[in-house]
Amino acid sequence: MTKADRTRAALRDAALRHYVEHGFEAASVAAIAAEVGVTERTFYRHFATKDEVLFGDVVSRLAWFRTAMRDRPADEDLIRSVLAALASAPTDPRLMLEIARLRTQLLSADRIERTFRDRQGAMATELRTLLTERGESPLDAAVRAEVVAGAVFAALAVWTEGPADRDLAGLGDLTQQALERVRPAL
Repeated sequence: MTKADRTRAALRDAALRHYVEHGFEAASVAAIAAEVGVTERTFYRHFATKDEVLFGDVVSRLAWFRTAMRDRPADEDLIRSVLAALASAPTDPRLMLEIARLRTQLLSADRIERTFRDRQGAMATELRTLLTERGESPLDAAVRAEVVAGAVFAALAVWTEGPADRDLAGLGDLTQQALERVRPAL
């Protein structure tokens, strides 16, 4: 793990503690940075906003998703490729579950939905680019990308709104169900 990775992890852990202790709105970036022994500027080099700490799992998985999708066979079924790419992401399950719990505990449903919609759009853009590079017409690539990204984030939204005892296997199951429901549109 690089020094930058250690600093990011320390900032994330401190921020999560501050969010729980002081509430999301009252948590101070200056106090979080000071606890870790860095400047506010360093915090903002690692996280663009305080929200990003609570959505870092979604953002980092999307960056990884891009690479994983490019590694999938071009002729593979799109749903199979998406599921395999999502399932093979290098994640810390304990951390992902804790961040998901904190998101629902500390943020409004509207705030969560806005961020998910933004990430859904980013995923659709990635898929659209990939499908176009693989020879699909721009319209077909755009429609298929929007449908797939919509299904993935619909599953994430339902999972996030679900009971507190959720697990990652449940998210995987919901994602597969959502993608199978849109298969006829693909």
